[in-house]
Amino acid sequence: MTRWMSEESEHPCAERYFLPKNGILSHVPASWVPYGELMRIDKPTGIYAFYFHHLFGTLYGTVLLSGAVSAIKLLETNVILFTGTVFMRGAACSWNDTLDKEYDRQVARCRLRPIARGALSELQGHIFTSFLTLFALFFLYQLPRDCAILAIPKIILLALYPFAKRFTDFPQLVLGFEMASGIFIGAASVGYDFRTMDQKMVIAMVLFYLAQVCWTVVYDTIYAQQDVEDDAKAGVKSMAVRFKDGPRQLLAFVAILQTVLLTATGLVQGFGLSYFFVTCGGTTALLFWNVYSVDLKNPSECMWWFMYGSRMVGAITSAGLLLEFFPLEVMKQLL
Repeated sequence: MTRWMSEESEHPCAERYFLPKNGILSHVPASWVPYGELMRIDKPTGIYAFYFHHLFGTLYGTVLLSGAVSAIKLLETNVILFTGTVFMRGAACSWNDTLDKEYDRQVARCRLRPIARGALSELQGHIFTSFLTLFALFFLYQLPRDCAILAIPKIILLALYPFAKRFTDFPQLVLGFEMASGIFIGAASVGYDFRTMDQKMVIAMVLFYLAQVCWTVVYDTIYAQQDVEDDAKAGVKSMAVRFKDGPRQLLAFVAILQTVLLTATGLVQGFGLSYFFVTCGGTTALLFWNVYSVDLKNPSECMWWFMYGSRMVGAITSAGLLLEFFPLEVMKQLL
């Protein structure tokens, strides 16, 4: 096993760090590894979490457009969105870890992150963040102009998120509002024009947006349970720290709220049975299995549920919306 060596190797956080032996970062030059770790390219769960909201938006917008979007167009658009998400999520992680280096050094799970251990300087972190942001913007500009406008609040919230952990007990809400805003970008990317929405459609989409805010709060609060004691000592604020004496009750409340909002979305928008049975029913089952079975005192279980539980919920939500789209596509082909 090869020890990571650099000019900063005497940093106290670097003494137990070793280069990756497997995964994507085991196949790149050693000098690239800290940058890959900074954008967390070796940890794809966050990429999926970012991307799912955009996928939801493309499917939601396609259904509202009543079959005007072809399956090929839907696929091409999602390839652009996914690739752009890789860079935007990387920029968000780079920005977050650069600003949080002093906190990370006090948290066992985070102390070997590249900025915290001294493998990269703060300046290098900011330069890399800018580089990744430019790449993400390149993909954003491949989409309709409305997407760039809708991305502005998302970028602002991403920039503010690290500071939220310093000043509020509810940074998961800030993250939730940011992540869920991908729905609007996704809908606009398939050509949906929000200016054509009537009051009913506005209400339905806002309800769906708030449901996805709840989803982010659930999985990120479970994720934060891994570090709740270290975060409290380091002064990091979060809903996990704020509600550490009753996290399961909090998670159950937010999960119930999410299922109510999803159901209300379908009722207001007039979605079909596939949405109610798959998106609403499937999400409800997964959320409550998640909330009531996870051992919140066991970091490995919390990480498993963050990684796989969040993906399962994202997949089932997407499946219900996709099933709403399929009949429209079939009818278009027949006509």
